[in-house]
Amino acid sequence: MQCKDACGSFKWTTYYEHHRDRPASSLLHTAIGLASTQTNSRKAVDLGCGSGNETRALLQAGWDVLAIDREPAAIEMVHAIGLDHPAAKLETATQWFESIEALPPSSLIHAGMALPFCHPDHFEKFWSVVMSALLPGGVFVGQLFGDKDDWASDPERTFHSELEARVLFQDLSLKAFEIHEYDGPSMRGTKHWHRFDVIAQKPVSNE
Repeated sequence: MQCKDACGSFKWTTYYEHHRDRPASSLLHTAIGLASTQTNSRKAVDLGCGSGNETRALLQAGWDVLAIDREPAAIEMVHAIGLDHPAAKLETATQWFESIEALPPSSLIHAGMALPFCHPDHFEKFWSVVMSALLPGGVFVGQLFGDKDDWASDPERTFHSELEARVLFQDLSLKAFEIHEYDGPSMRGTKHWHRFDVIAQKPVSNE
């Protein structure tokens, strides 16, 4: 078990280094623009922050950020990014999604290619935590993995059909729901990807 954990951490460290200079996703930039016009708060959460590219973009845009990742190597990279933005407020947490009981009230919650790594037995509870933290007018942005993905047989990862994915956002206003299906590289080699890129906004009121 120890070897398995060590090897896994090594793979993630290699992945983070490979993506260190990747620009932040255009999906996040769109979400930042939307959230900035709809809310007064500048509190954001970056779930599964990885190399910190999206955390950096949020800091640069003037947001206070809580960056969360289960891998200490990711948090170390984010701390280094924070040093380049001394005027920004950055908090970090080394934590598995399955163990998160609450998140701070936030106007933007980003989960880039991260939510599928929550164990299916805990996904529903964690999703409830995410939705509870999103303030009225706040924006969720991120990806889910589809049921046609090559990794969909992995019992420790969470995958959704298109309908199941849309149901997750039934109480939010969908601003973007893009379906991507293609063959491409991954840290395990070439695979068939199936994912949903989502931007969704919480209504300001129920009226």
